[in-house]
Amino acid sequence: MKKSAIFCLAIFFFSLLSAAAAEKIYWGNDVPGGWNGSWPSKFLTVPEKTNYIRTTSSYEIQEFINVLKWNSENVSVINMFTSGLRKVGSAVVMANPRVTTPEEARASGKPVIYLQGNIHPPEAEAKEALLMLMRDILFGKKKYLLDNLIIICCPCFNVDGNDTWSTNDGDPHLLGTRTNALSFDLNRDAIKLETIEVNGLYRNIFNRWDPVLIYDGHAMGRIRHGYAIVYATSTVPAAHPEPRNYVFNTIFPALRESVRKSFGLEIFTHCDFDEENWPPTVWSHDNAIWSTEAKFVASAYGLRNRMSILAETPGYPKFERKIYAHYALISEILDYSAKHGQDMLKICRDADKDVVNQVMTRAESGELKNFVEGKYESWGKIDLLAYKKNEGLFIPGTSVRARTSPGALGKPELIPNVEHLTKPVGTREAAVPRGYLIPAEMSFLVDKLRTHNIKVDVLEKPVKAAGEEFVIDKFMRIPTGGYQMGRLVGGFAKTSGKEFPAGTFRVDLAQPLANLAFYCLEPQSADGFVGWNVLTDYLISIGADKRSVVYPIYKYFKILDQ
Repeated sequence: MKKSAIFCLAIFFFSLLSAAAAEKIYWGNDVPGGWNGSWPSKFLTVPEKTNYIRTTSSYEIQEFINVLKWNSENVSVINMFTSGLRKVGSAVVMANPRVTTPEEARASGKPVIYLQGNIHPPEAEAKEALLMLMRDILFGKKKYLLDNLIIICCPCFNVDGNDTWSTNDGDPHLLGTRTNALSFDLNRDAIKLETIEVNGLYRNIFNRWDPVLIYDGHAMGRIRHGYAIVYATSTVPAAHPEPRNYVFNTIFPALRESVRKSFGLEIFTHCDFDEENWPPTVWSHDNAIWSTEAKFVASAYGLRNRMSILAETPGYPKFERKIYAHYALISEILDYSAKHGQDMLKICRDADKDVVNQVMTRAESGELKNFVEGKYESWGKIDLLAYKKNEGLFIPGTSVRARTSPGALGKPELIPNVEHLTKPVGTREAAVPRGYLIPAEMSFLVDKLRTHNIKVDVLEKPVKAAGEEFVIDKFMRIPTGGYQMGRLVGGFAKTSGKEFPAGTFRVDLAQPLANLAFYCLEPQSADGFVGWNVLTDYLISIGADKRSVVYPIYKYFKILDQ
């Protein structure tokens, strides 16, 4: 046989082997060897140094950031907050050339992407993946990302919970606790803004740097779906639909293909199925505690006309496997954003303009409506990867439950014809006014609105307005999701010529964050300010728990004189 023919055959078989390698899917605890590269010791993360039996403390996070600063000119650091236990919550800005202010970022024309881990420290995988990614972006194979993006990374958001160590079955052997030092769940604070940490995130990242997309990394429990990691976006019906639709209909399908091709992982929508029945028939956001409400950071971010992705690994695989899954997904998100970031910016800016235009042209007449509650409906039938069993069995001779059941190690079953219940639809709506008028004594409420970046001004002279006021017939507290949520029963009554004194606060909804303001202030919003008890003390002070009273925030459709 001629050498050229032998060479061609060799190339052919090499191509077949390469294709087979690219198509290999890793199940259970499997990861490809050497996936994280080879690095000098100063760039190694704590899991890499300890064979993945330890996770990184907040002190070690600061040490790692210091190494990045001393070895790259493309780094600046934002101290977002100082926690209740006097620890700094740091975010690393990576840009080429380096930027140190939001003004420099805007002048560059590059999209800003914000990546966050460890809002729940027992779910430490994203924290570790982000440390590795920062290393790759600044010194390794992902430097090219900074040609088109500015990337802000906060690997450890809940610094206090991170260092409140408790023992853990499996690896890592020690993990932090879910809440912060004051026992607040930071991922339930996106509307009520009670915590130092979330206030710092909003003021110093969201409001100033205006990321076009945010990523929030998590882990689930001992679930039985067959995916390496699952993803969700904001599904609040009150949010402008276009950023959400782009993430769900365009970005997610692209990520599913690219993560499979580049990393050998199967990924899909963040859901769970009814584990009492086999085979499953429903794959639902509700079963995974994802919600059409805005209490989660990634959910509330959609009300700002921006894009968000929350992702969760299964809770049972080995630590390295979960880190690899977050690393894979975030890598492909950044690659996609580097290629399509300008399209993403345009969609979000167009949504800003559309929100303002809708208020300007339709609110005064009362025809503009938006949703205060929602639910999920089906997109149709899908084929689902799932395991029939995944028990937590004790390791013989120990009091430790094995993290990975033998029944969830290999390739999962493919279950056909499962309802995909993730389509958000509004179920209850209210009129969107031209704006809201808020009594001067409610400055505590205005402080929260301004932290949300909602513009609020003050009347310099008395005005008359026409609009609606809500009459509260009953004020209730209803246990929901571990919280006593506020609920108002009543109805709207139209008024004309109502007078408001100078000093009254005014929220003019002709602003990009109109949907967020609407969601927070509407009296019957599913989890707005009423639901999260921001107004409870004030409502009780005016007798709402004893008799019918008027909701203190007035919806005006027209200012009659100025």
